[in-house]
Amino acid sequence: MPKNVIIIGAGFGGLGCAKTFADAKDSSAIAVTVIDAKSWFTIGGTWQYAWAGRVDTSSTTWDLSKCGAQFPGVSMLLDTDVASLDLEGKKVVLGDGTALEYDHLVLSPGVVGDPSSVPGMDTTLDMYSHDSIERQRADVQDIIADARAGETQTLLVAIGAVPYKCPVAPFEAAFIADDVIRRAGVRDQVDIVVTAPVAWPLPDPAKEVFSRLFEEKNVRFLPEKTVVSIEGGVKAEFADGDCIAVSKIWSVYPQRAPDFVKATGACNPRGFVPVNIATNGVEGSDGVYCIGDCCGIAVGGKPHPKAGEFAWQMGEMVAHEIMRTEGYEHSRLGACIAECGAGAGVLVAPDFTQCVKDPEGGKPSCAIQDRKTDGEAAKLDWVNKYIRNIFGEGGRRFEPAAAA
Repeated sequence: MPKNVIIIGAGFGGLGCAKTFADAKDSSAIAVTVIDAKSWFTIGGTWQYAWAGRVDTSSTTWDLSKCGAQFPGVSMLLDTDVASLDLEGKKVVLGDGTALEYDHLVLSPGVVGDPSSVPGMDTTLDMYSHDSIERQRADVQDIIADARAGETQTLLVAIGAVPYKCPVAPFEAAFIADDVIRRAGVRDQVDIVVTAPVAWPLPDPAKEVFSRLFEEKNVRFLPEKTVVSIEGGVKAEFADGDCIAVSKIWSVYPQRAPDFVKATGACNPRGFVPVNIATNGVEGSDGVYCIGDCCGIAVGGKPHPKAGEFAWQMGEMVAHEIMRTEGYEHSRLGACIAECGAGAGVLVAPDFTQCVKDPEGGKPSCAIQDRKTDGEAAKLDWVNKYIRNIFGEGGRRFEPAAAA
């Protein structure tokens, strides 16, 4: 009898895991099922092209029913909710009551934004929700229209808590907003502010180049600013007593595991599932792994970054762990590109490979490249690499129009 592997989540982590099983030379000993509440795949790094007016929002999603050729032997249960998990009985209970048994469970459900700890934040835009794209587009146009009418505007990008997925995204949003508003000719009327509850939420080597960009683009970064309340969507209050009057707020909601994962008791106080960095195994739960944004890993006292590429690599590692692939060498090298407008971008490439190989003594490193002329091109190449991986050469390429 083949071993049953259930993967919950068809994002980067879940698909990276499933693809590794599908590509294995002999996968007949394993039956793989992927479960997702959606029927589409998206890459968050494409959303800014939609709210900046360069693509339709529909262009930022891909139909998962069209990826079957890349995942031979993998069963996909799409538009399927998970109601609960029985980790002791090794069962996944679906929304319709069906119970699926597993030998190995791979949790890759992503995270949910939970603004409940910050009064008023639930009224602000959640910039990590695909549903917010159209509101984000409208916010930019409102700011431009009011600035043209002579009203001074303030756009606040507020990071509610760390860690959060895609660490460069708040800064990228500020830089793209700067570019769009600057092209509209009203940048002098608009103040763009980014706040974070910590001194610096990205790898330390990135601070120098981002600090220069803040100055060049007149974007204010305010560190160690913990948002404690939002009043009427027009004022943000911070733990140190400061307040900022705003026109629009784009929030990074505090993030945590989905309710069905939280209900298992496997989460830490921050709402993530602690795992062993060398295996992504969940301690005390036989045959259970957690990968991607949902898992919690500390490296040298700091959280392991949450990013799509790392999730994919974790998925690969877990698949090889389950298959006991002889000679497999794991790489945990990221490539996050923060676009800066006008074709520029910053490549942030953290490398945790040594930390995975040697959890006690391994140290992370990070390379930074200021891609002043080809940052956007590099970002699009990265996006389309994953589209090919998931949907094959015939998959719809992501090709936004040029900035107006």
